[in-house]
Amino acid sequence: MKKDWLIKALDLTGASLPSIHRKVAERRLEFELRHEGRSKEFISHVLGSRLIREKALRTGGMGGILAAPATLPLIGAIGTIAMGVTVDLFYLMRAQVDLCYEMSATYGTELDEEELKAVVLALLGLSGSAGALKGIAATTLKNVVDHMSSSYLRKGLSKSAVEVAEKMGPRILGKAYRLIPLLGIPLSASINMASTMMVGNQARKYFRTTGEGLINEI
Repeated sequence: MKKDWLIKALDLTGASLPSIHRKVAERRLEFELRHEGRSKEFISHVLGSRLIREKALRTGGMGGILAAPATLPLIGAIGTIAMGVTVDLFYLMRAQVDLCYEMSATYGTELDEEELKAVVLALLGLSGSAGALKGIAATTLKNVVDHMSSSYLRKGLSKSAVEVAEKMGPRILGKAYRLIPLLGIPLSASINMASTMMVGNQARKYFRTTGEGLINEI
């Protein structure tokens, strides 16, 4: 896989930012009508939860589909497996980038496109250590992400994306569980779902702090 795959995922989704904002605004109106009289914080929370769940189901479904060739006799050739993993990785990252942008829109974050890409890159880079970050305060997460994203902007997004991709690639591409007959499909689906939910929840924690100020968990 080419080293610039991650910046391409950022750029492809960034090109559709206006449509993402329109979609989120439409969904927000739907939830406001459904939960009339509830606070802005409540609406943001339930909307964010729905967006995270939907994206997790989609990435899980795609992971299961692309893992299928590796578990089928005669079809699971090495080339086919490698292609499936590569497609799955790009789709997964594209979906998670899209989800981060949706969380930004959900919480009304005001960042220019380059700043937003740098923040999303930092969130993706931290996804491998999501377990360690799970219990930290939102303000601490914000400080970490802000520091990383500022560094990425100074260094240049393209170069930074290559560095992050080089760290993420081996971890995600080394999906040996795909080769396990019968188990490869559900494992691939569940791992994609868990990864997407981690990124989505970290993005929500960050953008909630940035966009609406500190909001207590509902």
